[in-house]
Amino acid sequence: MAYIIIFLFFITALLAFFEDRLPKVMSLTTYIMIGIVLILVAGLREIGIDADSVQYQSTYINYYNERVASNTDVSYIWLSALFNNFSSDVHVLFLFYAFWGVTLKFIAFRKLTDYVFLAVLFYLGFYFELHEVTQIRTGLMSGIFLLTIIPIAEKRRLLATALLLLGAFFHLSALALLPLLFFSNKKLSQKWKIVLAISIPFSYVVYYVGGSIIMNVDLPYIGNKLALYQMATATGLTNVTINVRSPFHLLTIFVFYYLLYFSDTITKRNKYFPLMMKIFAIGLCSYTVFGFLPVLSQRISYLFRIITIILFTNICYSIRPRWIAVIICMIIGLLYLNWGLHYINFSLLWEV
Repeated sequence: MAYIIIFLFFITALLAFFEDRLPKVMSLTTYIMIGIVLILVAGLREIGIDADSVQYQSTYINYYNERVASNTDVSYIWLSALFNNFSSDVHVLFLFYAFWGVTLKFIAFRKLTDYVFLAVLFYLGFYFELHEVTQIRTGLMSGIFLLTIIPIAEKRRLLATALLLLGAFFHLSALALLPLLFFSNKKLSQKWKIVLAISIPFSYVVYYVGGSIIMNVDLPYIGNKLALYQMATATGLTNVTINVRSPFHLLTIFVFYYLLYFSDTITKRNKYFPLMMKIFAIGLCSYTVFGFLPVLSQRISYLFRIITIILFTNICYSIRPRWIAVIICMIIGLLYLNWGLHYINFSLLWEV
């Protein structure tokens, strides 16, 4: 699988150089073909190649077990019951999630950026391995989330709410996205730029001095969830760790500030840029703010930061000639790919 992903990565990188010159029919056909390959790669993957597929298989086979059902989203249980009528092989369910996860994202890419092959490149670099191969329920939900960006930006809150609730049916973490319904897509003012700029260092302050304060806040349901996350971390039930000074996180912060610096230029070319930058900031801040609870930190942060697939393509609006911008995007994507591939137990450039 890793070699297929690497091959597709370099194919999409090559296509990114020429996508403005490719005939529309050829470009669309190639785009669809890449999507089909990704659906098959994710849907037919070997059980055990990722961290979650063994558990998904067990749940699929034992969906009728009350203990299993109580710890899994109801949508997965219902789908397991449905597909078990046709096959006891969990791959039929993997194909369902892969089809919708990849398809929804590929539709969103075409709606949110002019550089669709660069978007696929960044998608292959990290989120394909994380969502479509590992966290498959989140993968489907995150595709719905990307499609929600436009109605949120255009203040079509009823449609946006319906989409997010649909996403929550497949994974409850979509409920964390509901506050975005009240976000504005107005051009970033100087005050907003300052707020976004200082939000990152402020999150580090919270990480180093405020974790215990957050844990002592008694919030209904949420407080119980925080306690469960903390217990899982303390007892070793989860091996998820985070490093707020890791090269991966620091690179992401660097790109955030770069995009913020060129925000006026980019907004002229991407009308949804202001909203997406606010979402990006939430993703970065949540990683450090909830750093004392690694599982929660990663899940919330990576969910919001899926917007980077689109945002990173905007680098091309700030650099001329265009081929230099594409090369820079390739380098960033390659670095992300090194981190992304570890979700399928493969190292590209160095161990992570």
